[in-house]
Amino acid sequence: MVLLADMMKGNKRDLPDNIQAAPGVRVMIIRNLDVEDGLVNGTFGTITNIVTTTQDGPKTVNLIGLTLDNQNSGQKFRKKIQGSSDNLVYIEKCEESTSKKGVLRRQFPMKLAFACTAHKVQGMTMESAVVCLKRVFEPGMAYVALSRTTSLKGLYITDFDERKIYADPAITDALKNMRHASFENARPLLQFLKSVVPTVPTLTIIHHNAQGLPTHMEDMRCHHELSLADVLCITETHLSGSSVSPRFQLEQYNMATRNRHVSYTNHTDMAKVNGGGVAMYYKTVLIAESRKYLQNVTDLEFVVIKVESPVTALIATVYRPPNYSHVRFLPQMQCLLDSLEMMNCQPIIVCGDFNEDLMSRGKKPIQELFQSRGYAQLITAATTEKHID
Repeated sequence: MVLLADMMKGNKRDLPDNIQAAPGVRVMIIRNLDVEDGLVNGTFGTITNIVTTTQDGPKTVNLIGLTLDNQNSGQKFRKKIQGSSDNLVYIEKCEESTSKKGVLRRQFPMKLAFACTAHKVQGMTMESAVVCLKRVFEPGMAYVALSRTTSLKGLYITDFDERKIYADPAITDALKNMRHASFENARPLLQFLKSVVPTVPTLTIIHHNAQGLPTHMEDMRCHHELSLADVLCITETHLSGSSVSPRFQLEQYNMATRNRHVSYTNHTDMAKVNGGGVAMYYKTVLIAESRKYLQNVTDLEFVVIKVESPVTALIATVYRPPNYSHVRFLPQMQCLLDSLEMMNCQPIIVCGDFNEDLMSRGKKPIQELFQSRGYAQLITAATTEKHID
């Protein structure tokens, strides 16, 4: 047993003052170390190795090696020990300021997690769990805890009290007043005709605003229609860094990305804002190449692929942030369209999220730019509740 202690005590929001740890102990990471790599507040794992050094008598803990419940997380934090053949995720101490001026606190960002709160397990799925209903104090809290297991066989309940299982009265009232909707006229993402062998090769292209791949990657993998795309154009990836973690790859697809921080050369204020970014997934069976950098296009979130077989097509994905003014955006968009035309490949297909209300009566400078270059708008209905495309 090793006591991982700190000389200064913290308040309730700080890291634990000490952790009694040993191999086999269950812990939970309680800081966002690398969101893209899956090391976030709430990541669970088991201590498998404790790396220490001895200098002038005292023994110091340098690294804690974890076996994470999610084996795909923590790719950047593996292999931190030279010569080690294990596949553990090694966590170092992190520094945080304290309420006392000039004082830093160094501690491992984790705490014991043989048990945890219902709030912390939201979104988790496990084969078995013991759920205590003794301290349920909010509507829906019991439901969150009881719905974590994959089957009733793996659910064990202590301190059962059916009065603890209840919903917010406002939800019940809202359900009563909710209008009924029919799915008869609902439009699927893809319009399917009778299953026939096409006489000519076709290309299925889908554009999707992911609103963050780190939080919606599994949803995309499970979507029954997105998987049918030959080319999947993604905006608002919310990725950063110079490399793409394997957890953002899709099986049987190549991936081309352009993150926000590398998209702006002159307008560096835009590069510093979190979010944004574009990506394109294209089937490995396609003969295609990506073009992330084009001459004179210096301040635009875009990526381009040129498909040569089984059909020819030039496909671009663009994202315009709502706060990116038309004065800045339009010249860059013009340069991109110029570059696409110079590639001498037809047809040219531009997908994207331009944050322009095409349903209003006002001026639409982005649409007017495309129309002046001979492009036709294929989307005829609003794509958001705010009627913005």
